[in-house]
Amino acid sequence: MGGNIALMVTAIGVVGAVVALRQSYRERLRQFESMYVQRYWRILDDLSLDALRGSLSDKISESDEKAIRSYILLCEDELELRKDGYIADSTYKLWADGMLSQLKQPMFKDVWQHVQKEAAESGAFSYRYLRQLESVGIKDGDPLQVRAAQRRLRGLMGPTGV
Repeated sequence: MGGNIALMVTAIGVVGAVVALRQSYRERLRQFESMYVQRYWRILDDLSLDALRGSLSDKISESDEKAIRSYILLCEDELELRKDGYIADSTYKLWADGMLSQLKQPMFKDVWQHVQKEAAESGAFSYRYLRQLESVGIKDGDPLQVRAAQRRLRGLMGPTGV
């Protein structure tokens, strides 16, 4: 009887430790995500009104091009973090949808085409994950390749699967 109680207490302790580790990991995920949201808003703050309106002028200003290139790099960086398991499922879906929408805006689309052409010519930075997302969509373009059980255990997936 005493052995069974000890076994139950040990099991409860292990479950408690796993839950605490998961919560700690989720908190760390939110910190990463918050940092990237702050970077995103700083980039948007650097864009001109024309860029924010989604219009395309004959010539994209140097400051707009720099901000858009920074945004494209940010997107690739976020997708790389997702691949490594540092971005939660719900955040990935939200961000990926935003990336795809933003890359369709006229100025962003124009700069993104130039960036891809430069990457193909130089072979320096391929934007592998952003190109994959754009070509196959959010679900199939997800760079994180782990099972649902691992996602849930690591705190990437919430209790409802999101």
